[in-house]
Amino acid sequence: MTHSKSWRGWWGFVLLMAIAALAVAALQGGRAIGATAVASGAKSVDINHFAFHPPTLRIKRGGKVTFANSSNTAHTATGGSFDTKRIAPGTSVTVKFGQRGTFAYHCTIHPFMKGKIVVE
Repeated sequence: MTHSKSWRGWWGFVLLMAIAALAVAALQGGRAIGATAVASGAKSVDINHFAFHPPTLRIKRGGKVTFANSSNTAHTATGGSFDTKRIAPGTSVTVKFGQRGTFAYHCTIHPFMKGKIVVE
């Protein structure tokens, strides 16, 4: 009987560690800091924790990028050729990129927030 109790304790520990690892991955959005994403299908930038995720996104010419604000404060995504204006918490704005090039952008409310769209 002691053996089966310790066995259940071991599996409980393994299950707890798996749940903790999934929770950490969910909080990080499954993204590595400083990552570059190449968009295929869903093309979006998540605005959260006072940063753009991913900080660099590669898309095809003519592609659209949705800037989704999942934080609890308003932000913008403003570059030389586009401006989302204020994006309220829980909302999003989609921008179409028709020309090739690199489009640096920032949040006008929080200028330390910077990102880049690379259109191929």
